Amino acid sequence: MNSKKALSAALSALITVSAASAIQGLTAIDMDYNGDSIVDTFDLVKARSTANQADLERLSDFLLGKPVSAPETPKEGYTLIWSDEFDGTALNMDNWSFELGNWKTDDKGNYVTNGWGNNEQEFYTDSNSTVNNGVLTIAARKENYTDPVQGSYEYTSARLSSQYKFSTCGGRIEVRARCDSGKSLWPAIWMLPEDSVYGGWAASGEIDIMEGWGSTPEKICGTIHFGDVWPGNTYLTNDYIFPAGDSTGNWHTYSVEWDSNEMRWYVDDTLYSTQSEWYSVNRAYPAPFDQNFYILLNLAVGGHFDGIDGIYAEPATFADGEKHFDIDYVRVYRKDGSEFTPTAQTSAALSLYREGAEAGLTNKDGCTEVHITSVGELPYSVMGLLENCSVKAGEKHTLSFSASSTMTRQIEVTVEDSSYTRYISKVIDIDTESHDFSFDVDFAADMNVDIKFLMGNTGEPLPSGEHDIVISKILWK
Repeated sequence: MNSKKALSAALSALITVSAASAIQGLTAIDMDYNGDSIVDTFDLVKARSTANQADLERLSDFLLGKPVSAPETPKEGYTLIWSDEFDGTALNMDNWSFELGNWKTDDKGNYVTNGWGNNEQEFYTDSNSTVNNGVLTIAARKENYTDPVQGSYEYTSARLSSQYKFSTCGGRIEVRARCDSGKSLWPAIWMLPEDSVYGGWAASGEIDIMEGWGSTPEKICGTIHFGDVWPGNTYLTNDYIFPAGDSTGNWHTYSVEWDSNEMRWYVDDTLYSTQSEWYSVNRAYPAPFDQNFYILLNLAVGGHFDGIDGIYAEPATFADGEKHFDIDYVRVYRKDGSEFTPTAQTSAALSLYREGAEAGLTNKDGCTEVHITSVGELPYSVMGLLENCSVKAGEKHTLSFSASSTMTRQIEVTVEDSSYTRYISKVIDIDTESHDFSFDVDFAADMNVDIKFLMGNTGEPLPSGEHDIVISKILWK
């Protein structure tokens, strides 16, 4: 055997061994630059005179057995606007933040429930992910982990979020990924609203681009959640079944194309689901999917999706070590010519707080309606809240709204920081006629503030009886 054939044979053997793990969206024929049906160093010589730099680097990495990212080849009619190729040796913190712990918390960090609301068993850390050779790896591990606040756990993993760093309204969101299998593993590529303008989950929506069952790696699903605040929410979903012999353990491209009136889910550009009949209660279509959504990547362990009894993790899954969710890239495209942008809100949505009172709150387009059966004993026994509004030092903000009530009464309006320091405190009179109000406030420091409409036992004594309050055109500018 001559030296060229010997070298080619050796390299071909290397390629055969490494190709399944190394090629992501490319085949050997794509790199056969000299057309001899063998991918070897002679193709590298040819590529130096014919290929662009990116393709040359891919061929070099391929010959060395390194993971090779697919070149960026968007569908016709789309333009790339944001991506992370996971180059380098560390996560780009301009693109991502770590979501930590096991507890689901509110915007102020207050405990809501454990297990992220799904009975998940893992504790998310900032040390369960790595970036190497163009691939982000999220590692789920069976290991003891104790947090001084949240307690002790037997599993760790990672959850990454682009919130406040990147979000999009519509377009094509595309992720190239693979995941180890095993009972209780739950890989997910999904999206949540940057601002929950239609109310809490799931009134403001959720988009699941890909969710996988570790126990059944031959299928994944794509889902949207919408409707009303839990438990009045609902969802639409469809499964994708891989061809025989294929699974989530191999590299695949998962994507959703999101228009104002339709969403389409793909695996490797094979369309498997189309949805268009969503809603957000009391809101105009296409709410809630007419706002900016950010991206999440995580590998959960246990929980309702694939846990034992909908809760527990399977220790045997980790008998041979940690399990990986590998992501080659995340790419977001804007549809050419699209004018799909977030729908402007004419009135901010409020959330309800009650303490020793009976009341209900409904957000609608342009207004919030509060039905009060009993006001309780305190001014804040009934409150409408606009929480966690970010302000900067030296900024001047204006709170404006209109208000009416079926009963002549007073309510109090405040703007407060987390220490309950009040920057506005106004008692106003309202009656059956809608009245306009506007208040200015300056801030001397950066902070987050809450806007509160106190509708409990406020001001002058109230006659007994049910009544309704309507607060409309709520704007904070």
